[in-house]
Order: sequence, then structure tokens, then C-alpha cells
Amino acid sequence: MPERTCVGCRQVLDAGSLVRVRADADGLVTGSGDGRGAWVGPSSACVALAGKRRAFGRSLQVEVNADWVARLIDSWPIEPPACPHGGC
Repeated sequence: MPERTCVGCRQVLDAGSLVRVRADADGLVTGSGDGRGAWVGPSSACVALAGKRRAFGRSLQVEVNADWVARLIDSWPIEPPACPHGGC
């Protein structure tokens, strides 16, 4: 399986362990689709860290505002019992 780097904690993991985030007209959304994607760990802590580091904007090459990140955290679909890389 290919490996990807979490834009939040910067851990390298199998792509199947991460969630793909992309930008569309309404903000940040998860899943496959057209355009660039950023890979983030499955915990909301990784999403928050990526937002704090402004990593989504750099990875997706779009202007990402704090509201987009807040909405993504609020609707985050995945909360694992334990983060697979132990950093969360």
C-alpha cells in the first residue's frame, strides 16, 4: 500500500490509515474527487494541528480560512479509539 504523510502531525503512514481532504466551493471536504488532496490522520487532533500549521492551504494550493477548518473539525467523520501513530 502506498504511504502518505499526515499534514497535521507529519507521520508517514499507509494511505489506508489516513483520510483524504480536498477543497471545493463550500470549503474542505473528505473523500475522493477532482483536484489536489491533502492526507490527514483519522483523529480530529490531526485536523486541528493541520489547521494551526496552515498545512491545508499549502498542500491544496488554495486559500483556506479558519472557518473551513472549524467546519471540518465539527463534521469530522472519524474518531478512532486510538490514533494509529500514537501522536494524537
